[in-house]
Amino acid sequence: MKWFKRLFVKDYESTGDPAVRTRYGVAAGVFGICSNAVICALKLVVGFIGGSVTVIADAVNNLSDAGSSAVTVAGFKLASRPADREHPYGHARYEYIGALVVAVIILIVGVLLCKSSVEKIVSPEPVTVDVWTYVVLSVSILMKLVQMALYLDFAKSISSGALKAAAADSRNDVIATGAVLVAAIVMDTAGVNVDAYFGLAVSLFIVLSSFKYILEAANPLIGTRPPEEVVDALKRKILSYDGVIGVHDLAVHSYGEGRYFAVAHLEVPARDDIMFAHELADNIEREVKEELGIQLTLHIDPIDNEDEETLRLKAKCAEVLKGMDERLSLHDFRLVRGNTHTNLIFDVEMPFESKLTLSDIEKELAGRFADEEKKYYFVLSRDVE
Repeated sequence: MKWFKRLFVKDYESTGDPAVRTRYGVAAGVFGICSNAVICALKLVVGFIGGSVTVIADAVNNLSDAGSSAVTVAGFKLASRPADREHPYGHARYEYIGALVVAVIILIVGVLLCKSSVEKIVSPEPVTVDVWTYVVLSVSILMKLVQMALYLDFAKSISSGALKAAAADSRNDVIATGAVLVAAIVMDTAGVNVDAYFGLAVSLFIVLSSFKYILEAANPLIGTRPPEEVVDALKRKILSYDGVIGVHDLAVHSYGEGRYFAVAHLEVPARDDIMFAHELADNIEREVKEELGIQLTLHIDPIDNEDEETLRLKAKCAEVLKGMDERLSLHDFRLVRGNTHTNLIFDVEMPFESKLTLSDIEKELAGRFADEEKKYYFVLSRDVE
C-alpha cells in the first residue's frame, strides 16, 4: 500500500507527527466511504431485482460501513484539534468516541436486519439468482480484502486502534459476504430458498461483532493499561542517564493514540547535590518529550546507596520477596533506627492477580529475620503493578 500512501498521505513517513496521523485517518476513511458506497449500490440493485433479503442485508451492512468510515474521518479531524482551556490534554479521545458511535450504528443495523430476516422466514418470497449476483458478490469480497489490507497497513503505521477495528470489520464483511455467496449457490443449484435463513445468520453475525467493537471502543475511554512497549521504552530511557539508580511508581495515562502523560519517582543518590538532581530530572523530562513524545513529570527520591546495613537488609528483603513470587519487587526502602528495634519501611510491588497479602509477606519476613542480632519490624505498603 506504499503507492497509496505516496498519493494521498503527505509526508507519510513522518508517522510521529500528529498532522500526518490525521492524514492517514482521513485517507483511510475517505477510501472506505467511496468503496463501501459503490459496493452497497451494486448489492442493492442485485438484491432488489432478485428479491434477496440476504443480499440486501449485506448491502445495508456495507452502507453502515460507509457511515462508519465517515465517523472515522470526523473522529480523526476532531482528534487533531489542539488543546484549549476546557480540554487541556487535547481532543485525541474523539477517535475513541467515533469508534464507539460506529459500533452502536452497527448494532442497530444488525438488529433491524434480524427483524427483516425473521419476517422473511415467516412469509417467504421467491428469490432470483443470476450471473450478476455472483459477479457483484465476488467483486465485493475482493474489494473488502483490499480494504482490510489497507486498514491493517495504515493501522500498523500509526498504531491506530480505530483503523485496526476497521480492518477487523472488513474481515468480518468478507465472511458475511461469503455466506451470502454460499446462499446464492445453494438456491441456484438446489432450488432451496435459504435466503432468509442466511440473512438471519449474517444479521446475527453483525450484532455479535458490534458488541466486540463497543467493548474495544469503550475500554480506552474507561482507562486501560498502557502498551508494554511504551512503558519499556520509557523505563529504558530514564535508566540510561548517569546518576539514576532506579525508577518506580511509574504511571502512564493515555489521552488518545500517541498522546501520553506520565509520572514517576526517580531514584538518585541521597548524597548528590539537590541542584544536580533537579537538573537531571529536567533533562530527562525534556528529552523524553522530544524523543518519545511523552509528557513526563518526575518526583525525586533520594536513595542511601552507601550505608552497608541498609544495602544488606534491602538485598535480603528482595531475596525473600523473590522466593515467595518472582514477580514481587520492592522500592522506597529505608531504615528508621530506634533503641529497641529498627523499622524496615518499603513498598511492595505486586501484580493484580497475586493472591498474597501484606500480612503473608510480613510473616515470611519475620521468620527469615528471626536469626538477626537486632530486632526488626516491617512497615509495608502495597503497589499494584
